Amino acid sequence: MASSDKAVLEPRVLSGLAPVSASARVIDFKETEVKEYADYFAMVINDILTPEECAELISLVQPAENAPWPPATMTAYSGSQILDPSSRHCGRIIYNSKAVADRLLNRILPHLPPEVATLDNVPDITGQMPVIRKEKWKISRFNTALKFLKYEPGNYFCPHCDAHYEDNETGEKSFLTAHFYFNGGNGGEDSVEGGATRFAVDFADPNAGKVDVNPKAGSVLIF
Repeated sequence: MASSDKAVLEPRVLSGLAPVSASARVIDFKETEVKEYADYFAMVINDILTPEECAELISLVQPAENAPWPPATMTAYSGSQILDPSSRHCGRIIYNSKAVADRLLNRILPHLPPEVATLDNVPDITGQMPVIRKEKWKISRFNTALKFLKYEPGNYFCPHCDAHYEDNETGEKSFLTAHFYFNGGNGGEDSVEGGATRFAVDFADPNAGKVDVNPKAGSVLIF
């Protein structure tokens, strides 16, 4: 999509109300195969986006003339971005937009448990130091650098932990990931096979316990 078209589309994206069918479910790890994560937080909100909104978000970032997506990089210890196909092989586009980031956050805020919207004495999310300092962390915004991922057949992202993002100017710090799905799970033409986000303790053991969150268009996984 040309930049002029994006300028027209962006104000319309997510401008409507959230679907009334939206429903939230906290994953109770105590009732899963990975009880080791019992004190950790994860939740799924279904139908937080409409099919039309999913299509508009994809159109917003799609390169002109359907050009291939650039490969996703990894952050090295030095902070530089490197390609590491042994760990990650998929496409990624970073789209900078405070407006779209704010609209996405506003969609999920009504569904977040109060103890997650404001983090107070939760070392399993914040780590120990904020607890020792008696800090309270309240959700302020999404990172405006929105990362759109595209997985083709055979693509992957090996086991990893999401990194924190820190804004040295404002003192803001990220503690949660919001992973929106724009296709899959509807049984239609754009249904997908695979692509689950997996929580596990021992990824090397095929018989070890796991929890898979399968992609479903219009849903979001927060963890």
